[in-house]
Amino acid sequence: MTTELPYAFQYRIGSSESDYKSLYRPSALLEHMQLAADRDLARMGITVSEMLDQGLGWMLITTDLTIFRQARLEDEVSLQTWHRGNKGVMWLRDYVLTDTEGNHIAEARTSWALVDLEKRKLLRPAALPFEVKSHPELSLGEPPEKVILPTGLEPQEDYRLIVRYSSTDSNGHMNNARYADVCCDALTAEELAARLTHMQISYHREIRMQEELVVERTEAMDGVIWIRGRSGADAQNTIFEAKLSLSRCLTI
Repeated sequence: MTTELPYAFQYRIGSSESDYKSLYRPSALLEHMQLAADRDLARMGITVSEMLDQGLGWMLITTDLTIFRQARLEDEVSLQTWHRGNKGVMWLRDYVLTDTEGNHIAEARTSWALVDLEKRKLLRPAALPFEVKSHPELSLGEPPEKVILPTGLEPQEDYRLIVRYSSTDSNGHMNNARYADVCCDALTAEELAARLTHMQISYHREIRMQEELVVERTEAMDGVIWIRGRSGADAQNTIFEAKLSLSRCLTI
């Protein structure tokens, strides 16, 4: 166990990180979470460039995000993150977003895997040639569970997109934060007017530049919407699955 404090950084939510309601976009929060994780590891001497030089990368497996209240444009916030330990091949990382008074705005539990970028395969934690400090005593709860669509519930196609330059990152695939935009783009105007309280995304396979993603969704039931992304080239190839919970959402 280490006495070193979790990584934290403060920032003001800008216009490019806000939506048409001047609310903090979920994808922008995921981007800041990714940045916080990179900075936390960098202070331990594990930079992104060093990882790339070693042929290694991180792949997000599941994000489980709870939003207590939605932050707004120009809010001053603090994002804390820490590695809380491993479970099998999974690296577990938690996050807390707070306001200037220390009130929790959002919390997230995530699971990651170490990846051989050339072979595109998962590696065990021992394959990382660096020490990662952990804070198991600060756990926010159980490891996030993978999203599993309920039996008998079949999402219907909503729209399609081609993965472009703007969605990809240094690992050569669509960045994890972009999936939040993909999910929100599948919502209706009435659903977007509701408050997002929970977003859970499981990433099953990567999708790379110039590949087609077929986005499917269910009707809203008790404020819950299930979203799935499939490969346009292979309908049996599921890219991601997500569960969104909305308050004051129109129930169909």
